[in-house]
Parts: sequence; C-alpha cells; structure tokens
Amino acid sequence: MNFVIFMAGAVLMLVMGLRATKARRALITKGEKVEALVAGTVHTRDGVSLALEFTTPGGSTRRLPYPVPQKAKGFAQGSRVTLYYDPLKPEKVYVQGDKSVLGAEIIYYALAALLLGLGVVLQMMQ
Repeated sequence: MNFVIFMAGAVLMLVMGLRATKARRALITKGEKVEALVAGTVHTRDGVSLALEFTTPGGSTRRLPYPVPQKAKGFAQGSRVTLYYDPLKPEKVYVQGDKSVLGAEIIYYALAALLLGLGVVLQMMQ
C-alpha cells in the first residue's frame, strides 16, 4: 500500500511540475513581451506585491501586481524587468529572471524523483 501512495505522490508532483513549466513556457512563447518598470509595491489580498508598470503594444499603460520574489535581486524600485503576460488574462505574468518560479519547478521535479525512489525502495524491501 505504501508503494501506491508514494507513486501517487510522485505522479502528482510530476504533473504539478509539468503544469508550471508549461504555463511559464506558454507565456514566454505566446504572451506579450514588454519591458516593465518596478514602480513600487502594492497591497493585495495575498500580501505585498511589486507594482510592475508597462506600456502595451497598443499604447496604453498598465500596472500589474507581481508577488515579491524571495530573492528580489534586480527587482528594486525603479529597476526595469522583462515581463511576459497574457493580454486576455493579465494576472498570468512571468518576470524573466525570477528564480523563485524556476525554483518551484525544480522542487516539484525533485520531490517527484524522491517519492519515486522511496516507493521503489519500499517495494524492493517487501
């Protein structure tokens, strides 16, 4: 029974990693790429976020909240970042160089491998 639980966990983590990678890649390949200004911070229901301000290809100015990365190097107020966003769903945003996004993907894949390994070891011990 433990084998099944570990395999289910491994599959779940793998699916989460693939979904995160697919969403990030979709924004990079199909989303709008703009240079954004870190205009400060805003309070959202999820806490404090960066306020990223940019001009759309149509010429309008937009301001989107973006969760403050854990390692916020290069995200200081007044700095410029490369931003990818979905014009139809502007809450879907990826800032190039945000290592916390890539770190989450790596953690999903590492957990999948660990759970798979533990499941195989448990199965071999029986």
